[in-house]
Amino acid sequence: MKASRDIATAQTLSAPTSSARRMAEQLGDYLKRLEEAKELRRRSADWAYIESRPEPLRTALKLLVETGDLWYSSKLSGVPLDELNEERKRARIPLVVA
Repeated sequence: MKASRDIATAQTLSAPTSSARRMAEQLGDYLKRLEEAKELRRRSADWAYIESRPEPLRTALKLLVETGDLWYSSKLSGVPLDELNEERKRARIPLVVA
């Protein structure tokens, strides 16, 4: 009797619930939207302009293309947020909400 209860418990724990499946699907959808946003930023960016910028601005712009996070790119590179945003506009990097 105990063995069959243990098997039933193990099956219950290993079987994903409908809410877990739904969360997994939502996570998959979200990750897909993030990847699409990154691809849009990559295609839209003016890479010649980005490559012509001095360091650390060039790295900040590349990081912005990859992450889409203006604040994170600014803090990590040490470029002031307002300056990075102006450069983002010149580099034609869109702000994409995923």
